[in-house]
Amino acid sequence: MLPDPRTLLEVLQAAADAGGAEYRRYVLDWLQREIGFDGVVWGVGRCGAGGEVTISGAELRGRPAGLLHDYGEVAALDPISQRFAKDPRALQAVAVARDYAAPALAPVREYLEQYRVRQFLLCGAASGQGALSWLTLYREDGARPFEQKEAEFAAFAIPFALLAGRDASRPEGLGAPPALTARERQVAAAYAAGEGYKAIARSLGLAPATVRTHLQAIFRKLGVHHKIALRQYLDGP
Repeated sequence: MLPDPRTLLEVLQAAADAGGAEYRRYVLDWLQREIGFDGVVWGVGRCGAGGEVTISGAELRGRPAGLLHDYGEVAALDPISQRFAKDPRALQAVAVARDYAAPALAPVREYLEQYRVRQFLLCGAASGQGALSWLTLYREDGARPFEQKEAEFAAFAIPFALLAGRDASRPEGLGAPPALTARERQVAAAYAAGEGYKAIARSLGLAPATVRTHLQAIFRKLGVHHKIALRQYLDGP
């Protein structure tokens, strides 16, 4: 099922006339009518040479901010993210219980279930020099998978909307990331070097839970979501 051509023209007109937040609202209302979802991430970032995705900005609706902040702890295990990085335009239609059933993927499955994600569609669009944008549509109901016609609609509509509005639809707050505190720099350097929570806690005289809190703040400030991206950020250009 493809979008009506008249609607696509309306999307193009909205991209030309509307600002970022207004255009995103228009697109999400359109997708909600056609597909239906109870949570969404509209993200922008970059795809590195090694296939890692770094988030530089995101608008999150229907889920708490922890959905993004905590992803760094499981990103390296996530095969869906890895497939997305290789081909952002290819729609990923995911049923969490099915696609994360392997025992090795239990941490990813538990993370998603913690944030009421049991079904999701993920699709994006890449432009020159590694720039990337994407939409992830969530459903909490594990018994309500996205239907084939909905997936076919999303596979066309999402990249179309992202490319049509790429100059107008970037989520807010994409300026330079806030500076890390001295303690956050210590934690970030140790974590990027390969140390775990407990080792960092011992060396810095902190509780493991405090280390976790610092890392969440670090990921949020820098817009990174896994250890490799953190190491690349700290190493600089």
